[in-house]
Amino acid sequence: MNWLLLLALAGAYGWYVRGGSDAPATRIVRYRRWLRRAPLAFGLSALVALAIAGQLSAFIERPAAFDAAAGHARQLAGFGGDPQALQVAILAGFGGGALLGLLIAWWRVRRGKRELMAGRLDAILPRTRTEIGWTMLLGVTAGVVEELFFRLALPLFAALATGSALLGFGIALVMFAYAHRYQGWIGMGFSLVAGAMFAIVYLATGELWFAMLLHALLNLNGLVLRPALLGRSAA
Repeated sequence: MNWLLLLALAGAYGWYVRGGSDAPATRIVRYRRWLRRAPLAFGLSALVALAIAGQLSAFIERPAAFDAAAGHARQLAGFGGDPQALQVAILAGFGGGALLGLLIAWWRVRRGKRELMAGRLDAILPRTRTEIGWTMLLGVTAGVVEELFFRLALPLFAALATGSALLGFGIALVMFAYAHRYQGWIGMGFSLVAGAMFAIVYLATGELWFAMLLHALLNLNGLVLRPALLGRSAA
């Protein structure tokens, strides 16, 4: 059963990846298309697989199959036993990093230098107020459904099928990076690092919702807040 559910998730992923190569030219059509496909490929497929396996409780409590990997994640995160303290530290670090990145980007733009980007993001960066609304929805939705799929369902069934949670997270991490191939090699590399960070955060805290929140904040910072403050969006 675990192998069948894993293959079903892989099939949903393949459907999403194959459908992303011929994206329409206009941004709003592209946003709408993504918002139709990603919740189905990642959100619905994960929910159905978890329900069939009787694993819906994994939303609230980290699965026992992840216990060994969670120990390694705690060591990497310097986890001392208080999830709330770790969450506050992560949010503080994220806020400080976002502010520092904004200041560096502002300094480069003021001096006529090219803004540093984690891959080719021009295809999805908003240019108008209408596009900003769509991009915000896309960023939040991605944070929820991608964490549900790549940090819970996919690694869980891979771990149950192979007996190795680390292998499961490794497979999910590679697939997560490849799903962002439209951003180029640099974007895929950034997605690989970000995905590893989300996995460590989830395993160390045991809170999937917190990984979703962090993912959504990262998307909103990079796709909406930072471009708007730097004047990348049209008036």
